[in-house]
Amino acid sequence: MQVNYQAQISPWLKVWTEDQCHELHLSSLEILERTGTVFYDKSAQKILKEGGAYVKEDRIYIPPWMIEAAIKTAPERITLKGRDKKLLRLEKNDVNFGLGTDLPFFLDMKTREYRKTVLQDIINVATVVDYLPNLDFVASLGIASDVNTHLVDLYHFKAMHEYCQKPILMTASDENNLQGLIDMAAVSAGGYEELKRNPLFLLYTEPISPLLHSKEALQKLMLAAKYEIPVTYASGISSGTTGPVTLAGTLALANAECLAGLVLHQMVNPGAPFMYGIVASPADMNTTMVNYGGPEMPLNYCVVGEMGNYYKLPTYGQSGCTDSAVLDQQAGIEAMFSIFAAALSGTNFVHDNGYIGNGLVGSLEMLVLCDECISMVKHFMKGMEVNKETLALEIIHQIGPGGHFLATDHTFKHFRSSNWNPRYLNRKDYQNWELHGKKTMGDRIKEEVDSILAGHNTEPLAENTLNEFNRIIDEHEKSIKSASKG
Repeated sequence: MQVNYQAQISPWLKVWTEDQCHELHLSSLEILERTGTVFYDKSAQKILKEGGAYVKEDRIYIPPWMIEAAIKTAPERITLKGRDKKLLRLEKNDVNFGLGTDLPFFLDMKTREYRKTVLQDIINVATVVDYLPNLDFVASLGIASDVNTHLVDLYHFKAMHEYCQKPILMTASDENNLQGLIDMAAVSAGGYEELKRNPLFLLYTEPISPLLHSKEALQKLMLAAKYEIPVTYASGISSGTTGPVTLAGTLALANAECLAGLVLHQMVNPGAPFMYGIVASPADMNTTMVNYGGPEMPLNYCVVGEMGNYYKLPTYGQSGCTDSAVLDQQAGIEAMFSIFAAALSGTNFVHDNGYIGNGLVGSLEMLVLCDECISMVKHFMKGMEVNKETLALEIIHQIGPGGHFLATDHTFKHFRSSNWNPRYLNRKDYQNWELHGKKTMGDRIKEEVDSILAGHNTEPLAENTLNEFNRIIDEHEKSIKSASKG
């Protein structure tokens, strides 16, 4: 019997010490207590004031003890469950990859030009994600321009839930739309209580850096708390423009903004599921464009992962983005770098895979590329098992000098699990590659997307559920028309 021996360990990365995490926390406490933050919602102001915060006009000053109390009541883990009934665990050391939301443009696969996103793009995204094995949740990737802009979130949810069985990352333009999303999700889940037990979507909402919280964002945050819909309140901050140019300063500010949201959220409903998140990226000082593909954003997310462990909260991450305008070598480099960093960081809910063009353009082909990168990274992250079976001493002894291992039972037993096999990367020599049409990886990926869209059929959503979705959307359409007439 072998004791005190670990046969397998997953690689991991730590970029900050516990002391550095604590220093960031203390810095954010000082920001909220000394500088304060602005809440543009009277009901939120009242809740915080009654809870112990100092309120002067719209400025809220939050004492450290309120923040510490909120951290303690927020749960350490979140679970999501899609139509496929598979449990998506968002907890320490569980990494899950998926998409981002609401991009204004889409890369057209036929014309190779950018155009406005339409609802069919959302359907295509959902279909592709339903097929791909390494993307764990779906999001719209774009924002449909051909439906009622006031209700686009509801149309997105219906399209994604109908064509993809995985959990969903959602945004909502306001409190009314979020209520509509909750109503639709409750129909699919089998009621509001069942939705609490098995939420099928996570809501993304955000403050406005620096230190502003809109009425719409706060109302959504409070409604999510009421219904116990998992939510992340992640600051979309840019170093050098809406935040300090130094990464540490940006993180201190964004951390304060997220914690302010956490305090309100937990005061509305202590124990409601909240995901810690910061979406921090630097501004390119040559263009002032947000830099999605550089090393700074992955480094920030490594810190987010560590701060989530520090707070014992699930974490919101980012990967699979590129600043490149098309699917090229730059896109591959930037996607793989960020996906690898996200996996090493242990961040739980890693979104934005599929973004190109400085985070403004969605691409189906980028999704397939990211799926391949994630597959490779997952194999690496398994590490290497070391035991008597894998060390293979007996088979080495049997084969001996000058022998061959190809035909052994040991090779047959382990070759699939020991070696990673790509789906789209090329491993043919030049002659075979030429014989098969000299296809680049881009060619192979485009063929795969075309094949998925032509041949993949998602498990149908129940007809009565679709009818209820349509009824809810129709009610919201009528409400908007009535309000516009009034």
